[in-house]
Amino acid sequence: MSDKPKIWTPTFIILTAVNFVSALVFYLFIVKIVEYTMLTYGSSHSAAGLMVTAYVISSLLTRLLLGGKIDEWGLKRSIIIGTAVNMAAALLYFIEGGFVFLAAVRALHGVGFGIASGALAAAAALVVPPELRGEGIGYFSMAQALATGVGPFVAIILTGNGDYLMLFGFSAVATAVALAGSFIIRIPGDKPAKTRKADKDAIAESTANAPAEPKPALSLSRFVQVSVLPLAIPLLLVLLCYSGVLSFLTVFAEERNLIEASSVYFIVYSVSILLTRPPVGRRVDRKGENSVIYLTFLSLAVGLALLAFAYNGAVLLASAALIGFGVGCTQSTIQTAIVRITPKNELGRANSTFFMSMDLGSGIGPVIIGALIPFVGYQVVYLALALVAVGACATYHVLYGRKQGRK
Repeated sequence: MSDKPKIWTPTFIILTAVNFVSALVFYLFIVKIVEYTMLTYGSSHSAAGLMVTAYVISSLLTRLLLGGKIDEWGLKRSIIIGTAVNMAAALLYFIEGGFVFLAAVRALHGVGFGIASGALAAAAALVVPPELRGEGIGYFSMAQALATGVGPFVAIILTGNGDYLMLFGFSAVATAVALAGSFIIRIPGDKPAKTRKADKDAIAESTANAPAEPKPALSLSRFVQVSVLPLAIPLLLVLLCYSGVLSFLTVFAEERNLIEASSVYFIVYSVSILLTRPPVGRRVDRKGENSVIYLTFLSLAVGLALLAFAYNGAVLLASAALIGFGVGCTQSTIQTAIVRITPKNELGRANSTFFMSMDLGSGIGPVIIGALIPFVGYQVVYLALALVAVGACATYHVLYGRKQGRK
């Protein structure tokens, strides 16, 4: 019985906790940074919105340019580097250095998140037993999904009296704890930098007389894991759909006089993920991703359609449960599939590609959706996003799902 594979090892617990803290701090700020910028520096809505853009763009560029470096640096080292950068950014928020300074801090924070999140996901994939990978990754990514509900809730409580120093202090302390945890993790197969260098030197010596290989031409594969793009593209569309909920739900709820129900919307969203991800992960391990993912796409589409017609609290919260299942379980299922098809030594770049698709969807969604709302209104936008969810399902099927077969 003692040889039975385990998911909840000390290393996995620490990795999941650090992942949760990183995502929690992200959502703490995403819900309040625009308001803080407007109140502190007198910025307009559009200018203050750049504080979200600076974070997302820097995180995206970091994954694009440094995704492959995670494999070279080693996972533990990358987690420490990324979390240390997050720690530095958390402390810099205390300085009121002006609009440009705050934008630079946000960009720095995005760099740290971009490095840490990719390395954390790759590390979690390595420490989970292969036969329990779907369930394990489901738990791991559930931590990040839960942060989408807990983060906004905590941010509202911390800034209830208009004092943002509480928010900055909480994020600094939480990040410090995460940084401390990153030093004590032990990842199997993750070679230290010195060992990695020694291996390279040995290979170089053994091939000293061999003709030099030409340097690879500049190509997409140097920045992203091309093999996972058939999974990353539909995930991008899913996150684009969710960005329309995350960014505009409070304004939509005010328009529909559903403020009370909207206050617990993301809690219901998080509970839905908490209840559905474990059984979904176990089914993916037994039956494969195709056995659940079509249902998760459908749930997202129906949830968005319900949101479009939500004129009472019950319908609004029903949409939260469906969207939580749709977004959360699609994300974890795709992440599991990416891990399954990717060689271990390429997991860093593969996970960076996974998160890049999420960044792109989250980043471009509010811009496109925000431009459409004044002309067509929320109902048409959310119905259109329901169609995008259907399109994401079709894209998954054409690019990946039909090749897998139903297991």
